[in-house]
Amino acid sequence: MALSGTDLINQFELYFDGADKNNSSLYLCVDDTLGDAGAQRIIAALRHAELWSDAAAKTVPAEQKPMYAEQMKFIGQAAGHFEGETFHIAAYDHPKFPSNPQRWQAWQDFVAKTYP
Repeated sequence: MALSGTDLINQFELYFDGADKNNSSLYLCVDDTLGDAGAQRIIAALRHAELWSDAAAKTVPAEQKPMYAEQMKFIGQAAGHFEGETFHIAAYDHPKFPSNPQRWQAWQDFVAKTYP
């Protein structure tokens, strides 16, 4: 079953790079099976590939998720596999934080190659 943009917001912890504007509205989506430790290892790999800044990753607080679901336009998602578990990357658009199509493609290429 395909996940919608709202499903990703509501069912996963959303990590984002608030320091790199090229990563605006791009999210790493993990559930409890990978947890923060798994997310941080994926983020470290994204940093190594120069696709995430050195700044600490941020997460979307639970109380802000309804606003995200309402205001963000879903562009797409891709799944990756890490330590036998599935995670997702997702792109959205927001008037204040438009996503960068080239960076979104770079994220998709990275996940497809590194976490098939």
